[in-house]
Amino acid sequence: MKVAVIDVGTLKVKFLVCDISSSKKSETLYRSNTLTCLGVRMNENNNRPHDEYLQQTIDELKRCKDFLEKEDVKKLRVVSTHALREMGEVGKEVANKIKKDVGLNIEIISQDEEANLFFQAVMKDFKTDKDFTIVDVGGGSVQILIGNKNKLKYKYLLKTGAQFLFDKFSPRHTGNDYPTREEIGNMQDYVMKELTPIPEGIKTPVIYGSSCIIDVFKQIGFNLEKYYLSKSHPYRVKISELEKFSENIISVPYNKREEIYKLDQKYYMWGIEKAFLNIINICKKEQSPFVIPSNSNINEGLVLSLQP
Repeated sequence: MKVAVIDVGTLKVKFLVCDISSSKKSETLYRSNTLTCLGVRMNENNNRPHDEYLQQTIDELKRCKDFLEKEDVKKLRVVSTHALREMGEVGKEVANKIKKDVGLNIEIISQDEEANLFFQAVMKDFKTDKDFTIVDVGGGSVQILIGNKNKLKYKYLLKTGAQFLFDKFSPRHTGNDYPTREEIGNMQDYVMKELTPIPEGIKTPVIYGSSCIIDVFKQIGFNLEKYYLSKSHPYRVKISELEKFSENIISVPYNKREEIYKLDQKYYMWGIEKAFLNIINICKKEQSPFVIPSNSNINEGLVLSLQP
């Protein structure tokens, strides 16, 4: 049975088509992560998406729908997370416009459901009952989840995503400059305050999830050590590698970062020190031994929700 899921996020539209066998094994047939920037700088636009970003999102959703119409997809689920949630009533208006223009019904899911979907996606194939701290860093929100393959024990839902921090603390910046030390310090203070409820010294490994983070780690040149307790998460990295990179990247102009690190995920380097700022501070507070990069995202959890 073919199923498809679409996640309309702050920065990207993530599209996944899978074939689920009678034994409930899932095979990926197609996936894409397309930058559309729906929630970028909406705070300076009366909490509305900028017209060009909304149109980019609609165009991508039309492409996804055209793809679906050529496939024999039995079940489809389309959701939106931080961006439309933060827009409130405007978010509902945007969802209605997308339904009218594209013909897709969008569920605006809660951050709590988003966290549960991500936890299920990440933990599905671990070979240990030990606890982990799973961190889903998005453009707007960040979900911090502590538990193991059998149980989600603690859940912390924050607004410290990379784009959120960029918009809140350095909105004036263009591609030719970079955040000042003062701005980074303000972000640091804000994130540390938001992390207050997180337990100290629990020493669990941190699983850092973002749809392309393994690829990013490889492109940067981190020393990826082998990790054998999960087929989906085959590497681990020392926190010191993230710290060293973050210190060096801060003073590199955004456009130069793109030249140095030629990633398939365009503009990822614009927010990388903000994303890493979350991870590094969580690791320090928990005294985590290492970071496990994960390319998992909530779409995998959504696929699990569609299984018969």
